[in-house]
Amino acid sequence: IKYKDDSMTYDELNRKANQLARFLVSKGISKNDVVAIRLNKSLEMVVGILGIIKAGACYLPINLAYPQERVSFMLKDSCAKIYLTNTAHLDDLSIDIESFCIDTTNNEIYNSDYSNLNIEFSPDDLIYIIHTSGSTGTPKGVMLTHRNVVRLIKNDKFEFNFDDKDVWTMFHSMAFDFSVWEMYGCLLYGGKLILVPEDTSKDPAEFLKLLRDEKVTVLNQTPTYFYNLLDRELLNKDNTLGIRYIIFGGEALKPNLLIPWKNKYPSTRLINMYGITETTVHVTFKELDQNDLLSPDSNIGKPIPTLKVYIMDKYSNILPYGVEGEMCVGGLGVCKGYLNRPELNEEKFIKNN
Repeated sequence: IKYKDDSMTYDELNRKANQLARFLVSKGISKNDVVAIRLNKSLEMVVGILGIIKAGACYLPINLAYPQERVSFMLKDSCAKIYLTNTAHLDDLSIDIESFCIDTTNNEIYNSDYSNLNIEFSPDDLIYIIHTSGSTGTPKGVMLTHRNVVRLIKNDKFEFNFDDKDVWTMFHSMAFDFSVWEMYGCLLYGGKLILVPEDTSKDPAEFLKLLRDEKVTVLNQTPTYFYNLLDRELLNKDNTLGIRYIIFGGEALKPNLLIPWKNKYPSTRLINMYGITETTVHVTFKELDQNDLLSPDSNIGKPIPTLKVYIMDKYSNILPYGVEGEMCVGGLGVCKGYLNRPELNEEKFIKNN
């Protein structure tokens, strides 16, 4: 794992995560408790997330850009017991729960037993809670489980051939669920994870330099950002990028805009995926072929393994082929529900008979 000039091996990461987990347990954290984490992309961020999980708890990622009011709501809504940050961001906000800095130089945390804890997990235990944007009202806490995440990335009909030689970027905020795919997709296959600094992510030229320097092979992007990246890459005369996969998500894709990239890098596999936070990042998969690239319309493809998609009317009746309706998702990716919203859960999460 690498951030700027700092790096950490998997063994180092595991040891520090174990030490943090032991520290959290010593502070009273137990299974399925919620631990908030708010800090910039950094080695501490990955240590923090894994340390929370290893303690048997559930992490609540908080974006640095969120205002005080939203953060206060999230902490209260989730009943978070502990708040983790680093020294750089300790005084950004007023926090009324117990807070700790998890900088890797903190000897109070990282100077203890680093062996694995003997905590038993269930696939249905919570792994993280991500709050929706709240654009249509009060933000909703979406509860995801270990099963939700693992089956997304490890299943017997997986469409990708990731391995430990792949180099991934973690481009997105940990509070945006695309980062779940980026981080766990890399870690569960033993690859190298490059944490993209915020200033680099805002500069396509600098980001392209990072992709070249780090020999990135798996890139995950929202279409809008990628179009800018593509325009900048077309100014480079060489074709020295080694990207095997570009995986799109987060918004509708215009495939015809990808033709210049495919002409320059014909071996890159272009994958369009669709999903929402409630269904654990991705629902559908479509590898774009030459015919797809001729169209301006987004083809989201077919459901990924472990999920099913139904087109239904407002009465939950399945509609005939070609009839427009609402897309409903079933299967192992569907989240545990919305936090503290029983009436909404009853409306939105119906039993699939």
